[in-house]
Amino acid sequence: MMLDTFRQDIRIGMRVLFKEKTFCFLAVLVLALGICGVTTQFTIVNAFLLRGFSFPHPEQLVSVGLIDPQGSDQNNNFGSGNIPAAQDYEDLKAGQKSFSLMAAYLNGSTVNVAYRNNPQRYTGGYVTEDFFRIVGVPPIMGRDFREEDNRPGAEKVTILGHEIWQRDFNADPNIVGQSVRINGKAATIIGVMPPNFKFPISEQLWVPYYNEFPLKPRGDLEGGQVGPAVMGRLKPDVSLDQANAEYIGLAKRLAADNPKTNKQLTSASVQPLLNTFTGPQLRQTVYAMLGAVIVVLLIACVNVMNMQFVRLFGQRSWPFVALLGRPAGGSLGKC
Repeated sequence: MMLDTFRQDIRIGMRVLFKEKTFCFLAVLVLALGICGVTTQFTIVNAFLLRGFSFPHPEQLVSVGLIDPQGSDQNNNFGSGNIPAAQDYEDLKAGQKSFSLMAAYLNGSTVNVAYRNNPQRYTGGYVTEDFFRIVGVPPIMGRDFREEDNRPGAEKVTILGHEIWQRDFNADPNIVGQSVRINGKAATIIGVMPPNFKFPISEQLWVPYYNEFPLKPRGDLEGGQVGPAVMGRLKPDVSLDQANAEYIGLAKRLAADNPKTNKQLTSASVQPLLNTFTGPQLRQTVYAMLGAVIVVLLIACVNVMNMQFVRLFGQRSWPFVALLGRPAGGSLGKC
C-alpha cells in the first residue's frame, strides 16, 4: 500500500515537472549550483583536514618541536615548535620512549643532480634513515636508506621519485645501482619511490641527512645550517597527551643541560603531523570557506522555496481576482 502511494506520488510529481518545464529547470539549476559548491569545498576540507595522509595508521604520525613559553606564536612556529639543531633531535631521540620510530628531515631543498652529463635541479629532501619506515611507504625498486648511509663520509646514495625516474631517467628498469653526481659529488641510485609519492610536500628525490650535513655541536651555525623538522610514529599504547608530557620533561632537561642554546626552550609540542602541514591559518580559512558555501546552499534552497510559493499563489490568485470582479447577478458584466 505504501509502495503504491509512493509510486503514485512519483508519477504525479513527474507530470507536474514536465508541465512546468521552466520552473523545473530553474529549480534544478539553483540547487545544482549550491550543491556543487558545497561538494567541492567539502572535498577540499576532506583532503586537507579530515582524511589526512594516505599512509598506514596516519593517526600515529606526529611532529615534535621545542617551545619557548615566552616567545611569540611566530617564533614558536604557531604552536608546532622548532628544533634548533640536529643535536637536539639526537638527544630527544635517545631519551624518548613514546615513539616506535623517529626521523629528522629538511624538505624543500634544492638538489643538483647530473646524470650522463645532463645536469638537473630538483626539489629534494634530506632525511634520516627511518624516514620512509615511519610513513610506511618503501621504494618500489631497490632498497631503503640504512643507518650506514646516513653517516658523514659514507658513499653518497639517493632515492628517486617516480616522476623524475620516468621523465629524466627514461623509466630505466636497471636504474638501481647507476651512478650520478649530487651537488658535485659521486653518488649511487639505490631506489625508486611509488607513483605520486612526494612527501613531505613536493620532493622529487631524497638524500641521507647526515651524509650531506654532518652532525655539529649546538650553537655551531657555520654555513647557516638550520635545524631539521622532526616527526615520529606513536606507539599504539601511547596517547598524544602522554607523549607531550614526556617531551616537556625532555625539553626542560635539555634546557638545564645546555643553558647557552636551550635556556628558553623549556616546553615542547607533540601534535598530529597533519596540523604541522596545514597550520592554524589554513585550517581556519578552509573551514570559513566551507561555512560560506553552506550558506550559499541554504540561500539556494530558500530561493527555490520562494519560487514555489510564487508559482503556487500566482495560480490561485486568478480565481480570487475573478470573484472580486463578479457582480451580484452571478455573471461578469459592465459596472
